[in-house]
Amino acid sequence: MRIGRRKTKEAAERTRLKRRHVAAAALFLLVTLAAVIALEAYRCAHEFVVTEYAFVTEKLDAPVRIVMVSDLHESEFGRSNERLISAVRENVPDIILCVGDMISHNDTEEQLHVGLDFLSAMTGIAPVYMSLGNHEKTYIDKHGTGILDMYRACGVELLEGSYLDLTVNGQSLRVGGTSEYCFNYGQKWEEYHASDKYGFLTSLCDTEAFSILLCHRPTAYYLKSEAASYEDWPLDLVLCGHTHGGLWQLPFIGSVYLPQQGVFPKYDKGVFDMGNAEMIVGAGLGHEGAFFRLFDPAELVVIELLPPQEGK
Repeated sequence: MRIGRRKTKEAAERTRLKRRHVAAAALFLLVTLAAVIALEAYRCAHEFVVTEYAFVTEKLDAPVRIVMVSDLHESEFGRSNERLISAVRENVPDIILCVGDMISHNDTEEQLHVGLDFLSAMTGIAPVYMSLGNHEKTYIDKHGTGILDMYRACGVELLEGSYLDLTVNGQSLRVGGTSEYCFNYGQKWEEYHASDKYGFLTSLCDTEAFSILLCHRPTAYYLKSEAASYEDWPLDLVLCGHTHGGLWQLPFIGSVYLPQQGVFPKYDKGVFDMGNAEMIVGAGLGHEGAFFRLFDPAELVVIELLPPQEGK
């Protein structure tokens, strides 16, 4: 009986030690995971990457260099965004294209100046053309159109349901912008075909020049439930933001969820062949409120449009 009790006590002690080791290992893993997440979130909030794309087109006979920016949301990289501004300058853009959300809809006057000062610096580097994002639209609903006057005072050319024919490095470009859906979302076909946005998109595409659409939300250009309608628009390039790169990127898996796109969304960031157009979704430069980025650094996009002889 004594031997049996001794064995029982030893087994119980081994079980307790095993449980302690498992608990200690689990605690270590949780602390390590928390530290990795904290460090990565800090990196994504304070660092940015420069992503370069090259497109070869027979519509050009000389290169055009574009810097694309979006979704600043009062983020700063260096004092007064000096590191970000330096990166733009170093890439020597011919034009700068902005696809919205350079502010947040609930910005204070001081926070507004982060975006305004950045745009002012951009116009000192190259001409800036901008479409509106959902945050500009919400800000206008709350405070009126004064923010548009502030953008114009920075030297920004606003494109909202409108386009401009530009000559850049001797090359013809048509650049338009919209914050609206590019299909009959919530409209009957008759109403859609009679709408200003339909007229704008029809005119935008009616050109021999290289055509670019600034469209803040990728789902405003392409939405799965409206898959047939975006094909109406034979554009060369569509530039989007809004997704913040999916915000949380899981290694080897990708982003977790995006509204309107669902779980493991396809159009979170990168370049996509949409048939009639190439679509670039930039990961943006900031984050919104308490929703931090994870394994998804801010992104400055550089686009090189090349004639065939230089794209070989």
